[in-house]
Amino acid sequence: MSSTLARRPLGASLLTRLLEDPELAPALRALPAPALRQVILRVGLEDAGELIALATLEQLREVFDEDLWRSAQPGEDEVFDAVRFVTWIEVLLEGGEGFVADRLAELSDDFLVFAVSQLVRVLDLEILTVWCADPSEEDLLNQIVDTALCQELDEYLLVSRTEWGWDAVLATLLALDERHPMLLRGVLSRCASATHERLGSAGNLHAALRGEDRLLEDARAERDERRAGRGYVSPADARAFLALARTAPATPEPDPLSRAHFRDLEPVARANPRAAPAAALSEAPPLRRLLTQAGGDAGALDPPEAAGSLFRQTLAAVAVNDPPAHQRMVEELAYLANVLLVGGTSATRAPRPAEAAERALALCDEGLRSLMNERGCDASEVRALLEQWGPVGAFRLGWAARHPAD
Repeated sequence: MSSTLARRPLGASLLTRLLEDPELAPALRALPAPALRQVILRVGLEDAGELIALATLEQLREVFDEDLWRSAQPGEDEVFDAVRFVTWIEVLLEGGEGFVADRLAELSDDFLVFAVSQLVRVLDLEILTVWCADPSEEDLLNQIVDTALCQELDEYLLVSRTEWGWDAVLATLLALDERHPMLLRGVLSRCASATHERLGSAGNLHAALRGEDRLLEDARAERDERRAGRGYVSPADARAFLALARTAPATPEPDPLSRAHFRDLEPVARANPRAAPAAALSEAPPLRRLLTQAGGDAGALDPPEAAGSLFRQTLAAVAVNDPPAHQRMVEELAYLANVLLVGGTSATRAPRPAEAAERALALCDEGLRSLMNERGCDASEVRALLEQWGPVGAFRLGWAARHPAD
């Protein structure tokens, strides 16, 4: 309790400054979503309603991608935090029921269907009527209605899946029904289909209460695709890459997982080739900003002994002689650091971003040194070697040395 009380004045003070300075609202809308999320966390989500009201749709979508998905252990797939989403709904409702309905209506259909399915089970009343011809099914339905929070909405029965925030959830759904009725009908129809799809013609209510797995997969796939374009790596892809990297590559040929990752980034670069590198560096993965220093200030990222890093010295030479190649290598380093960040390489806790960045650089250094020794290169030839293999190739060699395949 004492730590919460100690943080509140700081959050309130920050929020007051943001709201009283008219120039800060445009600045807030220009923030990368991760930076905005840090501001919200510092203020406290429950106290950040007015601040969130200023956010753009793109910011809100990206903040949701980060804030609503959690993994229990490092490297495990992230799962949706329905309780946290209820808190977001309660905060958005401070702007009015119409406001929250309009903001949610702007999000993707897949996300909205999945999010609603995590808050309520949607059951088709016509199907329920048929089931209730069986006395055992009728008894179960009566138990649900008696013990759970329910609401009939047109042809559907909505049954709460969480004990928290039912009033906020119901108010939001009714607001969507009033302002975006066709959208809500489509959402409820898909939720009901997911609930009933395993039943077939001889279904039962017990089975209905077990099935919405497909919605999770759809929402997770959509989120992973959206985040991949901003440079993030999913835990599943990170685990696959690290498993592949346990076998040292014989050639600098790019591996299929890395190739697919950078292919997802290409549309961003093609849209605005001059702005894309700067946007990527200021955008989601904060590791990217740390890693741009890899060819610059030798002490900015690594501990003091990193000044002797062959990799960093070589990367600094690339930055001077071939800036476009240096930028590509920074992108590769950001990818590698994000792999370590979410790949479950520690059984105790996820590494901090700076720790993941430092470890990526260390493994690249180890791999580059092994290449130099194997090829008998001298210092003047190392830059060509790095340009040939790239950070990903050097990393794979360093990783395989430390984690050889069985």
